[in-house]
Amino acid sequence: MRHVKGSNTKRRGLTRALIVSLMIVGIVVSSVVTAVANSVDITVFDGEDRYSFSMIGADAESILARAETEGMKPISTIDECVFSESSTVLTVQRNVRASIHVDGEVHSLVVPQGSVLADALKNNGIELGAHDKVEPAADTVLTKDMTAEIVRTSLITVEADGEQYEVELTEGTVSDALEAAGVQLDIVDTVSPAQHTPIKDDMVITVQRGLMVTVLADGKAVTKRVAAEDAETAVAQAGVELGEDDNLYLVYEEAEVLAARSTNVRTGSVLRVERITKETAVETEVLEFETVYKEVEGKYKDQETVVTRGKNGEKQVTYEVTFADGVEINRTVVSEEILSEAVDKVVERGTETRADSKGNGTFVDHTGTTVGYDWAITGECTAYSWEAGSVTAMGTSVQHGYVAVNPNVIPYGSLLYITSPNGEWNYGYCYAMDTGGAAMSGRIIADLFYDSEDYCNEFGRRQMTVYVVEESKWPDGWK
Repeated sequence: MRHVKGSNTKRRGLTRALIVSLMIVGIVVSSVVTAVANSVDITVFDGEDRYSFSMIGADAESILARAETEGMKPISTIDECVFSESSTVLTVQRNVRASIHVDGEVHSLVVPQGSVLADALKNNGIELGAHDKVEPAADTVLTKDMTAEIVRTSLITVEADGEQYEVELTEGTVSDALEAAGVQLDIVDTVSPAQHTPIKDDMVITVQRGLMVTVLADGKAVTKRVAAEDAETAVAQAGVELGEDDNLYLVYEEAEVLAARSTNVRTGSVLRVERITKETAVETEVLEFETVYKEVEGKYKDQETVVTRGKNGEKQVTYEVTFADGVEINRTVVSEEILSEAVDKVVERGTETRADSKGNGTFVDHTGTTVGYDWAITGECTAYSWEAGSVTAMGTSVQHGYVAVNPNVIPYGSLLYITSPNGEWNYGYCYAMDTGGAAMSGRIIADLFYDSEDYCNEFGRRQMTVYVVEESKWPDGWK
């Protein structure tokens, strides 16, 4: 009986152990299933390296720690990472430090590993000039921390003596650029920009060499070295003041040419300055009267009577007078003012024509002799008197019986007989021996010489007939 019991008791103990085991297995399986259900597939990109794994939880720090267990290099304090929860991808950005020395300053940069130095500088606001020097080279790929130095460099072009010189300088002035180009300056040479100007990239420096020129002005000659290409500047640099109206001439061996002030000059050029001055001149001038003829009947055409004596007037004329080196070259009327009006001379003359006024005519002289004449003319005559010893245009001493005429009308040496048409006044026989100014202008036909001014005043101005006696018809004693 106890063996059985004993046997039944053993069976009941085994049953309980089996139930407990099954319960433990169930709990473990349930936990594994729950853990599997809460895990996440993670991908980590570290440059070209990739790490994939599953893990419970998805924060960046845990992922980085797990990735390090998978062999990823630990990240530094300057590295960056970005985790996308939607794609469960974590991207690691490895950075490097760059220390940039430029313009006396140090710029510390943190840039992505693998960046090109030029891009890193630009992205951080550091501009490179076209001719700046960079060490290491601007196309260097940044794979680790590094130090770079930038030397600002300017390319300068110097133009002188028909040549161009290019120099590179990191600092300095125009004067330093000229020295670097080997260009020396004379005291009269000019430079643009000025020598003290600080250099800058792509600057162009121009050197203008001085020229030897001679300037003739105010009776003097000045030879000087000048730094100019145009005539006006050359004259000014020679110390000669050029007036606004003055003229400039380029002087050659055989001629001179009027030149514009902008005319180019060269070494050896000779320039003459013509001084142009202007003055105002006020002059009183004669307003000559005019002769008005009125025809009347009952008189011959050669009979004239002065009804109204002419009288000259006066006017005041203001001129602008232009002088070239003191010699008048032009005058222009600025204004006129009539001071007194001229009075016309009114002359009455006949309308009838005398017979035989020309050719083969005769007249009766004061002795009653009939004399033949070649031709005759009637018009106004005047009288004059000179001091003893004076000579005529023919070179003979003046005397009664010598008269002044227009030799183009009455030839010198002609024998004349002069009397008034009405016989009131008779000068008689005489010779054409002198030149009369009034006769030359046509205002009279003859000027009669008298030994006394009283006779001249008594004669005044009269209508006279002048007979030109043909030589073959000269009276006895006149040949």
